[in-house]
Amino acid sequence: MFGRLKQKVKEKTGRAKATSLPIEVDESVTYFKNLLPRVKDIHKHMADLSDVYKWQKKANFTAPLENYSRLGDKINVTPFIEAVNARISAETDSAKGVQNECEKYKEYYQNDCRLHQENISYLNKMRLDMDGAADKFANAETDANKMRLDTATKEFEAACGRMRDLAAQIKEIESNHSSWQDTIMKEMKVAFRK
Repeated sequence: MFGRLKQKVKEKTGRAKATSLPIEVDESVTYFKNLLPRVKDIHKHMADLSDVYKWQKKANFTAPLENYSRLGDKINVTPFIEAVNARISAETDSAKGVQNECEKYKEYYQNDCRLHQENISYLNKMRLDMDGAADKFANAETDANKMRLDTATKEFEAACGRMRDLAAQIKEIESNHSSWQDTIMKEMKVAFRK
């Protein structure tokens, strides 16, 4: 437990050098670190649309038409009321569609992004363990230190492999998010058409 802390302190003070990550692993770490805030931000802004839908539900658009119908027998407002009700039901349906797509973002950042962050954290821990083991081996070349270094190196390579696997999924993640955004835009066009 304290080995990682000691290694971090040594790196901060310049007494030890941190192992640099392979380029593709470093790029995937950067991508997944930036993905969580981006997805949360998109979800927040899409969820803000629910306030607009709630306002539309509270607004009574048929009341003025019903008032006109009370003015006289000559005004037939039932076709207008039916049109307004059809419009409101279409907007409600599209609001549900937008909310469903927003829930996909929420589930993604609560589940998948959490796993991505855990993988990044694990990679950093394994890097610190490997650097600490390498430092101990450099100070005292014993069989125990050699075995600890070999184990830490294997675990670090396994953690790098996990990040490479995640990097292979980036195109799929982006296409999923793009399709979710396209669906949201289609639903919004239905809801907010003039």
